[in-house]
Formats: sequence, C-alpha cells, structure tokens
Amino acid sequence: QDTTNPNTATNTNNIPGISTSSTITAGPVEGNPEQERLKKTNPFDLKEKFMRAGSTLIGNSIKGLYKKLESEGFNAGEEFVIAVREGLNVGSTIILGDRDVEVTLRHITDALSKTDLKRLLSADSEMEKSMGKLMPQNLVDSVSSEQITKDQFATYVETMKAKDNVKLLMATLKESAPELYRALVSERDEFMADGLDRLNQYSLTVAVMGIAHVDGVENNLKEKGW
Repeated sequence: QDTTNPNTATNTNNIPGISTSSTITAGPVEGNPEQERLKKTNPFDLKEKFMRAGSTLIGNSIKGLYKKLESEGFNAGEEFVIAVREGLNVGSTIILGDRDVEVTLRHITDALSKTDLKRLLSADSEMEKSMGKLMPQNLVDSVSSEQITKDQFATYVETMKAKDNVKLLMATLKESAPELYRALVSERDEFMADGLDRLNQYSLTVAVMGIAHVDGVENNLKEKGW
C-alpha cells in the first residue's frame, strides 16, 4: 500500500465483513523521499528501466506464489484481513505501517543482483539444510520431488510458520544472503518501528505483522527507549 500519504484511503470492498464505507489510513510516515524520487525518474535512464523491469518481474512472481497458495486452499494474509475486520468492528483506526511495496521490490531487485543465488538455492546450501532440519525426511523428500499432497503441504506451511523455525530460517538467510535479508526484513523492521514510534496520538496501539518481523521491530523499538 502507499505509505507516502498519511491521509490516503484504501478501498475495503474486497475484505469480507467490512462495510464499504470503511476506510483504512496509510502512514504514519510523513513523506517517503525514495518513493517521491521514483516518480521523477529520467525516462532515458537505462539503468532505471532495467530496475523497474526487474521489480515488476519479482512482483509478478510473488503474486504468482500467492495465487498458487490460494489454489491449494491457503488464504495468504488471512491473519491481516481478520485483524483489520476485528479492529474496525471495535471502532479502531487501521494504519498500514509497512514500507511501500514498490520501494521494497526495488531493494529486493538490487539485492538479488548482489546475491549468489546458485549457492543460496543449491541442494547443499545452508538454507536447504536449515529447512531440512525442521521437517521429517518423508516430507523433505516430497517437497524436493515436487510430489507433495495437500495435507503434506499444509504441514510444511505450518512448520515454516512456527516462530522458532522462522527465527532459524531468518538467521540463515541473514548469514547466507545479507543483502537480500536487509531488503526483505531488516529495512522494513526499521521502517515499521519508526512508524510505531510516531503514533503518539493513540493511547493503545496493536501492531499486527509477519512473524519474521516481530523480533526486529521489537529490538528497534527498544533502541528508541520503549
């Protein structure tokens, strides 16, 4: 979502259980210099054109992954939909606090150009070893051979979502691909923590985020005196 304008309203028609008259505000960050710079890009800048093309490709790949998950019966982001619905039901103000997706995609594109993907994704990589430690061998074999049943896939997803497992995988990613980790996780941790730190107008704030960001946001807030 566009987090450059704290007064931006988001259409909620596609969220079940939320009135069509409801709005969700984006923010709380006041202005996003990088996003503004993207709008003023020189049309003859070839490097910029390649960067935009790469960002679009990655964005489409992520969308394809979510569609694949949904086709298997998994509602990607369901926790956030529920949080928004319940928050609005009790009259809360909903603020979209993550960094603008276009900025994140650009950073991921740049990070991938600095990452040894062959090493990161190889069968004997540290990431593969970490994932293998979290699952029984029969499930590892099924995932590797792409002959996985729906029930096995459900087990795989739930295993990956466990907090301790997420921490292990993120630690491995940080060590194996620091640039990619920075773009995907730590930069956004800082962004969200900064946004939360600015929400002084509310007596109570409930933050809902992906589990991979919880520790990082918490540590950033502690550094700010929380």
